Amino acid sequence: MPSLFCMRCKSLTPPGSDRCRVCGASVGEVEGKQHCFSDFAFDGKNNERNEEKKTIVSKDKLAAPYFPYEPRESQMDIVKDITVTLAGSDHIVMESGTGTGKTICALAGALHHAKMKGKKIIYLTRTISQSNQVMHELRAISEIKDVSGMTLAGRKRSCPLLRTISGYEDIPPSVLSSLCEEKKAKSAGGGDGCKYYDRVKRFAPKIEAYCRETLPTSDELDAFCESHDVCPYEARKVLIQGMDVIVAPYIHILSEDIRSNLLNHMRCDDDNILLIVDEAHNLISAAREQGNFSIRMKVIDAAVDEITALKDPTLFRDIKAGEFTGFLKAVIKGAANEKLQLGMRESLMEYDRIESRLKEKYSMNSADLLNAVNRMIEIGEIRTEYLLDRGEHKLSELFTLGISLRAWISSDEGQFIKTIKADSDGEMLCASCIDPSDITMFINSMKGAIHMSGTLQPLEQYARTMGLPASTVTKIYPTPFPPENRSVIYLNNVTTKYEDLKRDGTIEKIAEHIISLCGAVEKNTLVFFPSYVLMSRLRPLVEQRIDKKMYWEESGYQKRTMSSLDKFRKGRDGVFFTVIGGSIAEGIDFPGDELSFAIIVGIPYPPPTLESKAMSDLFDKKYGPGTGWTYVNEVPAIRKMKQAIGRLIRTETDRGMAVILDSRTQRYSKQLDAKLSEDPVADAIKFFRR
Repeated sequence: MPSLFCMRCKSLTPPGSDRCRVCGASVGEVEGKQHCFSDFAFDGKNNERNEEKKTIVSKDKLAAPYFPYEPRESQMDIVKDITVTLAGSDHIVMESGTGTGKTICALAGALHHAKMKGKKIIYLTRTISQSNQVMHELRAISEIKDVSGMTLAGRKRSCPLLRTISGYEDIPPSVLSSLCEEKKAKSAGGGDGCKYYDRVKRFAPKIEAYCRETLPTSDELDAFCESHDVCPYEARKVLIQGMDVIVAPYIHILSEDIRSNLLNHMRCDDDNILLIVDEAHNLISAAREQGNFSIRMKVIDAAVDEITALKDPTLFRDIKAGEFTGFLKAVIKGAANEKLQLGMRESLMEYDRIESRLKEKYSMNSADLLNAVNRMIEIGEIRTEYLLDRGEHKLSELFTLGISLRAWISSDEGQFIKTIKADSDGEMLCASCIDPSDITMFINSMKGAIHMSGTLQPLEQYARTMGLPASTVTKIYPTPFPPENRSVIYLNNVTTKYEDLKRDGTIEKIAEHIISLCGAVEKNTLVFFPSYVLMSRLRPLVEQRIDKKMYWEESGYQKRTMSSLDKFRKGRDGVFFTVIGGSIAEGIDFPGDELSFAIIVGIPYPPPTLESKAMSDLFDKKYGPGTGWTYVNEVPAIRKMKQAIGRLIRTETDRGMAVILDSRTQRYSKQLDAKLSEDPVADAIKFFRR
């Protein structure tokens, strides 16, 4: 009897086997013949993001049982690579170009593996719109396979009771949690509790049926729960243990406390989780931000005032809280006066300067100091409970100070850089995470995970800085869209290099290019600046000379910015001015004629900071001289530019052109697929006439 070959991973399978022993795929009915995914016909016509326009196919037509559409080029390769990698309990790091359908490919491959192994999938996203896309794809899968899923949202976003409190948006999450627990405790005791929580158990079966039938987005689930006077936040906690896919923000994995609660509600341990990280290029910076903390002078001042109200409690031995806090303030003031010379906003701190001064002053050792700070936190907890009982929805300032001070004296020197800074609110101590390995340790230890993005190159840099296992698989899948539909050009007679911007005529020359390019074509145009400062300098030079409807991103005014963006997208010959690297450059789709032309002003290198210098030195030490500049400056800049260019082409019928106003683009022309232009206006006219 001839042997069978797996249609997915091509490994040899003994006769009579129903599934491959390597990747678990169904063997099929064809014997003695080796199959691969390229044997199947590809239809590149179904590329619309709108799921109603995609063709749902029979599960019998595909070797990938959880892939619901007629596949386009490379999609079966992606699903195969994911399935084989997960079967080996490895990580896969992949860059998947626009149009490859990375969301559906990741779900199809992950579900196939997870269902066989009895695992749950946690799909990490950065934005609500990305989580909505996951739910839309799960709906398509549900037409051919039994699958369930649910999106998670924070208490502040989905709790209907808390939204009745005036100013709830400004209440700290820990206070909201305490309020919620207090109300639930009263419900259990038959007191004045939470009516939304009281109805969770009663309506849980109905909500679960709704979730399984409709696979709702986050907002849809919230609306359904609230229509039955049920708390969506608590309902999720009850129902997630029965779901195949949990869609969650990054913090649900990066925060140890939140992750522990999540796994507890899911009734899962580490070995029963399969992780998908979407927009993975954002994960490392999110992990660093999760580790950052500061101690502001205004918090110390508020704590001093609170200590007076508490009649100056004792922290350790005969040391009073008022004296201890007052001396801490004096130490920070002294460091600021010494290190922040005229015009300086930040300076490095000796790593143990604060704690060594405190220990010397009060004849303490490290354990004594930690005991004193822990006592400060205990007093703050009691004070917080008192404030909540009085209806004051805020944390004790002493508690806030104690938590930050404990983190300061406990932080590892190899993972943090300590600085002293000053702004309009006064001095502050800052601890910035430069090596988030402790935070990402959970992800690295998982037996199988998918890390994906449309802009993740160089893949080895991501794997290195994440600390992923040596067995990690890296793959790049290019966009299937016609290359002639996109053009990227650059100029060699301008640059936004700091020294060049100080020269006479440079700003004016950049303005002339923007004005002439915006007037060259009658298309919706996005102009990306590397900073708000440069955008504000150029605004008066271009605003009076562009004869089109213009819109501007307004820093600090998100609602006004989004309102302007909506108007821009409804038109077809407007210009929207924005800063590269923000939500518009990365998180918003512009299908069809909503965007056809992009002007990128300069290379968006990150501004130099003490933190970036420390990270650069760390990478140089770990991986060799020069890698620090590449990882900290070049890679983020190129990724931002790719994200901006990627806004142009979202479907196979889109056509778009990007012009980069910076001669330094020549260094990255290959990565950006950019060509030098001698006459960008003529090139733009020619491209759009074609």
